Amino acid sequence: MGASVSLVSNLGGCEPVGGADECAARTISGSFPGLGRVNGAYSFVVDLGQPSCANFVGKALAYPIRITVAGKGEIQLAVAEGAKCIEGGTIKTQSQAFTVTGGTGIYVGASGSGTLQRTLADSGHGTETWAGTLNVPGLDFDVVPPVLVGAVNKVVKARRGAKSVRVSYRVSATDNGDAAVNATCKPASGSRFAFGRTRVTCEASDSSANAATASFVVLVKATR
Repeated sequence: MGASVSLVSNLGGCEPVGGADECAARTISGSFPGLGRVNGAYSFVVDLGQPSCANFVGKALAYPIRITVAGKGEIQLAVAEGAKCIEGGTIKTQSQAFTVTGGTGIYVGASGSGTLQRTLADSGHGTETWAGTLNVPGLDFDVVPPVLVGAVNKVVKARRGAKSVRVSYRVSATDNGDAAVNATCKPASGSRFAFGRTRVTCEASDSSANAATASFVVLVKATR
């Protein structure tokens, strides 16, 4: 548990399209470890040319963002104006400082600050990289990941001539805050495993988006 949490995550942004004004409708979704699943939408506002900047140069303006954390409340932020004028084609990726101005639900009285950096690829959705800190009076954030139990190496014997064998195992997860957390593994229990060594990777996440991973090896060998 902790009295503050780091707002560090890569969230989905808008699609890469033509000019900065065509990327104005932003939607963000993803997870903040220590908070949980988040969603939000806002209007990305820019100022191109005079009077703020020279022709074909501009900067991102200030605007508010509201982020909803599933089942917990809303965090309200104010994004500051871009620090300087830059070329028009790069405004939609300009970094901006943000300040946490309040919240609802369990985030009443929230405060904090940080930086928001955007990246837009040529052939897919962009991402927004958040780096900052959130504080809420009287709230202890859950920053402890689940614990995976049962991810231990396993040896299985199969008859000679078989191409594979079905292998079952049991991996579970416990968490300090959630009553029940599901563990998922690949390949899944009950899958057919070929002779030799196969690595199984397991993961689990709690409602505050704290994630844990573990792996083990299944060795299938022929009976003598």
